[in-house]
This record gives sequence, structure tokens and C-alpha cells, in this order.
Amino acid sequence: MNETRSAAAQPHGGSLYGQDLLAFIGGYAQHCHSAHSAALHVLTHAGRFPTEEALKALGMADRAAFEVLSRHPHLPLLADTAGAQSDGTLFALYANSLGRLHIRPHSAANPVYDENDSYLEIGHAWLPAAAVAEVEALQRQYLEREAVAFATVMDAMREVEERGELAAVLESVIDHVEHVESVCFYIGDRFFARIDRFVNLIDTKAGPGHLPRLHGKPLARWEADDVLLVAALHALFLSGRAVRFEEFNGIAFTADGLVRKIRDLYTSYAAVGCMSCEQEPGLFELARFVGRQTRQAVGQSWLRYRRIYGLNFQKNEFVAADTRSSEDPLVYLQDFGEDYARLVSPRGGHRVPECLFFNQLAGACLAQDIAGVPMPAITGSAAAGWVEALMEKIVASAVKATGSDYGMSSSIRDIGHLMKSEDATLVDSIHELTPAHFFTCFVSRGFASGMGPAEARVIASSVQRRMMFNRWHFIPGNLERSLVLPNRHWYYPPLLPDIATHSDVHRAAHARARVKYSIRAPGPDMSRPPLTILNQTYRGFYDIRVIRMNGPEYEFEQLLRARRRTLWLEAVYTVLTSYLQDSAQNRFKVSGFEPGAYLDLSACGDLPRWPVPDEYLQSSAQPTFAPA
Repeated sequence: MNETRSAAAQPHGGSLYGQDLLAFIGGYAQHCHSAHSAALHVLTHAGRFPTEEALKALGMADRAAFEVLSRHPHLPLLADTAGAQSDGTLFALYANSLGRLHIRPHSAANPVYDENDSYLEIGHAWLPAAAVAEVEALQRQYLEREAVAFATVMDAMREVEERGELAAVLESVIDHVEHVESVCFYIGDRFFARIDRFVNLIDTKAGPGHLPRLHGKPLARWEADDVLLVAALHALFLSGRAVRFEEFNGIAFTADGLVRKIRDLYTSYAAVGCMSCEQEPGLFELARFVGRQTRQAVGQSWLRYRRIYGLNFQKNEFVAADTRSSEDPLVYLQDFGEDYARLVSPRGGHRVPECLFFNQLAGACLAQDIAGVPMPAITGSAAAGWVEALMEKIVASAVKATGSDYGMSSSIRDIGHLMKSEDATLVDSIHELTPAHFFTCFVSRGFASGMGPAEARVIASSVQRRMMFNRWHFIPGNLERSLVLPNRHWYYPPLLPDIATHSDVHRAAHARARVKYSIRAPGPDMSRPPLTILNQTYRGFYDIRVIRMNGPEYEFEQLLRARRRTLWLEAVYTVLTSYLQDSAQNRFKVSGFEPGAYLDLSACGDLPRWPVPDEYLQSSAQPTFAPA
């Protein structure tokens, strides 16, 4: 290989992501019987990244070459240039620290993503003239398709400029990038990002960002990459808010990919019965139409969810028409039937629908708290009252049902902070909140016996504090954008349940907490109305999260089970907000779940039993509804 590439192949401690992804493609030598086999191993990060998604990370030239290698699997991977012949072209195969595969003529210079970037030389492939012609034909095909799609993108941007909205669109795109967790993608051989370790899209203390440099420039002076960048981010936001950006994380932004993405989203919603267009509108209008469909999930049987690939932060949305779980429909009676019988009705709730069952149980627990009835001691519980014990047991049920190592749920301690009827007062109250105003209920399975009390407490405490910090970020994201102060850092609240793999890569907090695989089911669920507190609606107000530190990845089935527990939590927050809205004198505050305090189930995941002596119930048979 050329001198630059060889020099860059020296060991390197990280990448723009944070962790060097070359560590995840080891073992490629076992696939050196063919150039295609070795390339596939590297492309998919040793089989971790689905091939269909991994292909989207390739540049057009690399993808054309990879496709031709797949057509000619007999072509060997050469260790050096000695296999070069006169009739054909020698191609070099190498990957950089971002894990991006390149398959390009040996004579071509390698792209430079960062001055500290490193490359791993995989080998060479000699393509005969006929195969080279196939590569060139595919490249022309890709470029022709890209030109057609870019014309669609350019038309949409010209319409924006003609309406005098170009500056506003650019400003909104910058704002959206600032308030999404991770953005990172390629345009050609350039890497754009706003992630923990690297930011070049927006201004930072280290220097100006790429997007702000476009301020004041007419569209005619924008580079093609700039047109695509702004148009793509604008269209994606219209189609599903800023989290949609993350569906391009780690892959290549192209006009063709953007147009296909918006059309595929439209098709997926139409397939589950959403409205369809009589004729296809322009790019941004189609994106707006898709965005409207994303908000039509209330009362629907279909489910939007995402899969997250932690190595490059990529998120992919799916729409599931069938949300039936293999879990026992009556598992709620197995887990909570005894509690219901003691607190609500001795009949045990066997004929009570699931949603009503938890509304009644949550109401009974709140009545006990309001009456000042102390919660009998539960061994190891971090709850300080009846409602908190119900939250904790729901989290425990999620841990057991999903075969997880630990789980959690977070929200605000005192909903009273949000009981403000005037917008200005509510906004002031939200801006006064700190992470300490939030809590995280944490439940583990066999932590103490598996890793020792000291390490277990460190993990539990760090996770709890991190979730409190995250929830503090999410709450302002429910307000009208203009109401949030410029100096208040915030993120758009999570809306969709998701399944994540390899989450312990790049993020130090996840690595410390051993978050290998995770499921997040935010609440209220998108099939349900948002939580309404006086005049303000909220999404991402609470959640159920479960974690596996090793073992098999989660499947869709486990997501359905975690989501079911989020629906159970809905009853708790509905009862609490109804009570608080009933009178300005009513108060309720979560006082348990301090960082470091958590419930540790046995290794088999048995749920805690509530010791509810009859005298407690008899003493509170006529509770007074005065503030506790």
C-alpha cells in the first residue's frame, strides 16, 4: 500500500467515535480465502452489523467494488501487491478506526477523516479487466440514480428559498442537531457529527461548526454536500423529529438514500392502515405527511419501535403490525394478584381487565400513602411507601419477564412542580429543576451474590444518577421550543421503545455499568394519549429499562414484555396526576430510591412479597384524604 496508508496502520487508541472500531473486526485473517469473505467480515464488524445496514455505510465506489467481489467470490485476497497482473486493476482493502471499509484502486490515496485516524490494511484483490468494467458500470448506475434524487432534493430547497424560508430552515436544523443525543454520518469521504468525542456540525468552544458557516449565503453558493446536508436533516425532522437523524448514524447520507428513506417510511405506515396520498407530493411535503402519521399511533394496534446498534449509534425504525406476545396474558395476576386481593378486593381481580386492575391497585396504594399508613418492611426494598413499592415491583416484574440482569424506571419526584396553570409559572418551575428533583427506581437480579456488594452499589448508584440526569434533560423537551431558555441544555424526550446492542462501546457510563444489551420502553406509550398535567402534555415522562450485561441479545418478544410494564406504570402516573389535580392542597412526593439504594432479587428473579398484615388494612379502612 502507499506510504500514507501504511503509516496510518500503526496502533491507535481511539477514533472520532471514542473507541477504535478496528478492535471489532479482528479475526478477518480466518476469512482470507477470498477477498469477498474478508471484506464481508470487516464490513459487518465480524458479523455484528446486519449486512443490509452495513452496506449503507459504504461510499459509492466502495459499494460498487464490494458488489463485484460478491459476484466473483473466487477472487483471492492477496497479502501484498505481488499478485498484480497486466490485464486488470489492483484494489486495496482497508478499514479506518471508524470501522468504515474501503475497496479502492491501490493507486488512489486513502481518505482522511481526522489527522489522528488510523487504518488497518486488510489486503489486495486483483480484478481482471472485465470485473473492473463491472465496477465502473455500477458506479455510473449509482451516480445516475443519485443525480435524479439530488434533483428532487434541489427542487425542494429552491422552493424553500423562494418562500424566503432558507435562513429559518437552516437555523431550525442547527437547533435540532443541538438537542438530539447523537448525530454522525458520512457524506462522501467526509464525516459529520455531534457526538460525545467529536463535534463539527455546530459551533463549540473549540471552533465554528459546518452548518453555521452557511448563514447568509444564498443557495446558489452552497456546495452540493451542503444542500444535501441541510435538506436531509430538515426532511428527517419533519418525518419524525430529531431522533430520525440517528437512523443515518454511521452510514452514508446520499440524496438517493434520503428519498428512499422517506418513501419507505410512507410505505411502512400505509401497510398498517395509515392514510395514503392520492399523488406523491414534493420531498418536504411527503416528509410532513409521514410525520403526521407518526402521531396517529394512539389507539392503534401497530407499534413503532427502533433497533439501536451501539458501535455506530445507528437507529432503525420498524413498524410491527403484530404485537402479540408469547407471555401469559394473566401474568399480572401471578405477580400482583395477592396484593390486589389484600388491598382492593378479596376476589383477587381474576375478572378485572389488566388496565383497570392496575388503576385500582395504584389507587389503593395511593390511598394507603395518603392515610399515612406505613408500608410494612420489604427485605431489601428501596421504596418508602406503597406507591413506590408498586413502582418497584413493576420494575422487578420487568427484570424477571425479560431475563435481565437489572432494570430501572425514572421520573420526577414531586409532580407538584409541574402543577402550574399558567405557562410562565410552569416554564419557570421547569427551569428551576435540577437532576436531584428526579429519581431512579433500580432493581437487580443477583447483583450482591454475583459481583459483591461494593461493586454492585457503585453500578446501581451510577446508573441511578445517570437516569436522573437524563430525565432532567427530557422534561423541557415537552415545552414549546420558544419557551425553553437558550442556556438550558435539553433533549427531545424519547417516544418509541427500542432494543440496543453493544451499548457499552464509546459511552464510558455504559461501559462502567456493563450495559451490553438494553431495552427502553418510554411512557406514556405511543399507543396511549400523552400524560396531561393541567394544560401541558408530556411524553417520555417515565419509562421501563432493562439491561443484560452479557449473554444473548434481546429479541422483539422481550421488548413487548418491557412495554407491557410501561403500560402498567401508566396507571400509577394517571392516578397520581388525577389526585394532584383534584385539589391544590393535595401533595405527593417520592422520597425513596436514593442513589445507591436498590432492590436485589434472588438470582432466579423471584418477586418480593408484600407483607400486608390485616391490621394495617383494618386501620386504614376509612382513609382520610388529607395531605400526607
